[in-house]
Amino acid sequence: MGEVIASSLAAAVTSGVTNTQFQTSAEVVQRKILFIGTGDPTKEAGLSLNTPIPVTSPEDVGNLTGFGWMLHRLAEQGFKGSKNSIEAWMIVQAEDGATGVQALGDIDFTASTGVLAGKISLYISGILNRVVEVAVTDAMTADNIAAAVIVAVNAIKELPVTALVNGVTTAQVDFTAKSVGTWGNNIDLAFNLKQGEELPSGVSAVITAMASGAGVEVIATALNSLGVGDNANENFFTDVIHGYGADTTTMDAILAYVGAGNTKIGLYSELVHKPFRVLTGDVVADSAGLTAIRAIGDGRKTDRANGTVSVPGSHSHPEEIAAQAMGIMAKVNNSLAEQNYVDMILQDIDPGATADRWTSEYTNRDLAVKSGISPTFVISGNVVLQNVATYYHPDKVPQASNGYRSMRNISVLQNILNSQYVTFNADKWKNVTFVEDVTKVSNAASREYVRDIDAVIDEDISLIDTWMDNAWIYTDTFSKEQLKTNPPTIRTGADGFNNKIKVILSGEGLIFDNETEFDVSIAVLS
Repeated sequence: MGEVIASSLAAAVTSGVTNTQFQTSAEVVQRKILFIGTGDPTKEAGLSLNTPIPVTSPEDVGNLTGFGWMLHRLAEQGFKGSKNSIEAWMIVQAEDGATGVQALGDIDFTASTGVLAGKISLYISGILNRVVEVAVTDAMTADNIAAAVIVAVNAIKELPVTALVNGVTTAQVDFTAKSVGTWGNNIDLAFNLKQGEELPSGVSAVITAMASGAGVEVIATALNSLGVGDNANENFFTDVIHGYGADTTTMDAILAYVGAGNTKIGLYSELVHKPFRVLTGDVVADSAGLTAIRAIGDGRKTDRANGTVSVPGSHSHPEEIAAQAMGIMAKVNNSLAEQNYVDMILQDIDPGATADRWTSEYTNRDLAVKSGISPTFVISGNVVLQNVATYYHPDKVPQASNGYRSMRNISVLQNILNSQYVTFNADKWKNVTFVEDVTKVSNAASREYVRDIDAVIDEDISLIDTWMDNAWIYTDTFSKEQLKTNPPTIRTGADGFNNKIKVILSGEGLIFDNETEFDVSIAVLS
């Protein structure tokens, strides 16, 4: 007897059958970051607006949309967080040229007659790795210092502002945000953020904070470009980063697209099953900052899409903080969907003054998390993540059962939804016929495409096993017991099946409550 193999040449028609056990696998969803924002209007002509565009690096984004503009700043932080290891895209939205306003600020220098040589260390938007350094010489005038600062600022193309001498006061440097909108109001101007830095003797300066920026783009237009209806988020972006901050209209549009509450709508629809997650940033200091940010979270209790990460008192731009945090989260969950982000370092993010940090107190951090806010902590001068949460905390959902609260849980749910879809969308379940008992089908060709309810249960068990293998669920025993009492059913018209798998998500290691008891008496030993 012969057989047809790869090197055979003679004509033949073959027919055979092989009994094969199909293996269910749950591959970890490969993350996709999406940046949404604005860029340099002079570059818009060469770009497709409100359309996802693949990007490879911050430099790529800068070349396409302008260095220092919103999208480039977001990309610089997002790629820093992901270590440039995650697939990334961007959506460019046109700046609102009609009503949008650029933020303005200034620094007014004064120099006494006894100025001594030294160095000015100016930080724009708290960007610690791009300090504006200006050498000051003995007896240097305020006008000359201002001129030198202007040259130094404009020489760093990655900064989010341009600098120009004031038309009246020549010792005053005027700053203009590159990007139009409220984004510019959060660009901070500060001196001497690192230890040992100080203004040269005889030099003083008065900072007028960036302000008066106005305008927020309509993010709904960008979101709709990802697909609508059953094709929503067609390319399965997992982590969305935008530059519009805690703008209510923006967050409402995101929530409407993702889907609010514990309902199968939006990206949680049974026919879509591709939710993404979003963070904004916050830097408001002291107890007033905690009160304000908790009010936002408590006003969005059914929001399982958005969240806020807080670094109170930081000079860094809040949306850049959020962008880096999202990059870190994407990198972590690209290999381990179930891992959280405790003590992950936010690189080159300014920690702010110790006195400004409401996050230093555990009680405050606990209050924040209960309101759906993500606090940070400072260790050895580095800002690190702690809980990373969504706003979701409805009054009627017990804290112990609130699965949508954690951004880590959103990652697990993204993977569970995707693996279930991929499994039942495989060829094994295409063009099949349903019968009561597949063992009664004797025709070999028919057996290949016939299924019964036991086949569905077997597939469910394989899925549960793989979810357990990946530590996405707490126990497989509960889920398998539920299959026994609530098994899948064939639809009345025998045109498919109804299948419900119940799982308990794995726990997130956040609280380790240890106690050591001691006694000085040795009597117990005898």
